[in-house]
Amino acid sequence: MKSELSIQKINFKDISNIQVDHWSNTLHTTSIIFLPAIGVPVAKYEKLFQHLFGIGYNLIYADYPGCGRNTPTVSRHFDYGYADLIDEFIPQLHKIAKGNAAKKIILFGHSLGGHLATLYAQHHRIITIGIATGNIGLRYWDLKGKINILKAATVFNVMILKDGFLAGYKVGFGNKEAKSLMRDWSKTIFTGNYKHISGKNESVSSNQALFIQLKNDHFAPLPSTLGLSKYFTNPDIITLDLTSDIQGNQHSAWIKQPELIVTTIKNWLQKH
Repeated sequence: MKSELSIQKINFKDISNIQVDHWSNTLHTTSIIFLPAIGVPVAKYEKLFQHLFGIGYNLIYADYPGCGRNTPTVSRHFDYGYADLIDEFIPQLHKIAKGNAAKKIILFGHSLGGHLATLYAQHHRIITIGIATGNIGLRYWDLKGKINILKAATVFNVMILKDGFLAGYKVGFGNKEAKSLMRDWSKTIFTGNYKHISGKNESVSSNQALFIQLKNDHFAPLPSTLGLSKYFTNPDIITLDLTSDIQGNQHSAWIKQPELIVTTIKNWLQKH
């Protein structure tokens, strides 16, 4: 298998050059586009990428605009929301994947990445995978979860009013996150849907979709995952228990030991 890494640049809002890593090989016809969780640099997913590429998949991934290795960084003056990522950022990654002449293209997202992948799939033919992700609408959470989400939204929006963006590093939630992105996120808490993103009626996609929910993931419990999966006509939902092997916050701790996640994805793709 001949493999190579190419570094490409894509533009976003005419002011930001986004670095895209494109791992490709000559023998595999499946390409995976990966979308990270909010505030998590793609460099943190190195083990995941190694395992996926080790199987032979082509990989395309990038930090979100203004995050990780991309400049300029998010600020009061550099802002974007969900719609900007769905309409401008992801399509350019999709175009790169199509350049592989791939027979299968998968959009694979973690947490926020799962939200974006789901919404993008409503209007594009693409296989979708979400891990540790879910609809954050209040109806999908128990009482404790509702209280925690409302507290977080209150704190985040107060900070945004002060700084013009979310200085997440001050509260252990990412780094610098875009004002409009976080306001879109906050609106979903109360609506339980994403109509405010496009202003259009929501649809249900017939695309193949897999959602991997992690036991004891308090940031994406099963009801929330089911709430997001309803945007597909026939999604597969798999719950994995990693608690005996991986300690810590299950929402993100899997990144350090992604072997079972990769095996689950491989087996699912082979069936589809």
